[in-house]
Amino acid sequence: MTTDTMDLDIVAELAALRAQVARLTAKDEICDLVTTYARSCDVGNDPVLLRPLFTDDATWTCKGFGTFHGGGDGCALGLKAVAGEKIWWSLHNMISVQITFDASGEEATGFWYLWEAATIPNEHTGEAEACWIGGTYDARFRRDGGTWKFSAIELKLNMASSYSEGWVKKRWPDGTPSQPYFLDLKPGETYLWRQGGREGSRLVTEAEAAESPKKVTAFTVAEPGLQAICGCGYSKSKPFCDGSHLNLKYDWSLLGKSAPDQTGPGDTA
Repeated sequence: MTTDTMDLDIVAELAALRAQVARLTAKDEICDLVTTYARSCDVGNDPVLLRPLFTDDATWTCKGFGTFHGGGDGCALGLKAVAGEKIWWSLHNMISVQITFDASGEEATGFWYLWEAATIPNEHTGEAEACWIGGTYDARFRRDGGTWKFSAIELKLNMASSYSEGWVKKRWPDGTPSQPYFLDLKPGETYLWRQGGREGSRLVTEAEAAESPKKVTAFTVAEPGLQAICGCGYSKSKPFCDGSHLNLKYDWSLLGKSAPDQTGPGDTA
């Protein structure tokens, strides 16, 4: 092997090592981002702490809560509104974070588990109730101005069980006129959803549908798994819940801004 060949091998090896170090550094920075997100959520979903974690076109979504649009502003203020309305205290445990980088090295996807202790209002009494929340996160990240940020987050809930009863007895809160029904539905089956009044909207049997004076909608699902079914009747994506029952209020003053005049991130989809 000639000296020139050895020099080329060394250059190639150094380049490979630099690329590996850069990838490991980026992964570490993204893991720190996930931890910072959790810590920001555990202080009442503080929007001032959350806002810098998102890109300007970011979205946050979860069945039963809807989708927060409007980039970092919408994500931060939507999460803050949820904290005031539905999650009064939380302790997020983000577990087994996996990061996969795109070929460019400027974007990445992520997956991790959520195990959360939380205080939420009971769906019937409104009193504080200790709960376990479990699920998984899927996210996209982008390097923005030299810093890794979330460009999209999707939380997929697996359970939200009261501590007193546990997930074997009660995996989800009851569906009510102000709470969606969390149901595992199967493709190929037809379901009937009744638009309700004060008694709320819900799935009904064929016999109940025949006797109901309320509008009944038949629907199917494309994929098996958990669905959040509208209980309030105000969803824009009936019969599926879009978060309308939350009636979230965005406090733009928390970010030192005025509410936009046009339709903005306060909407859910």
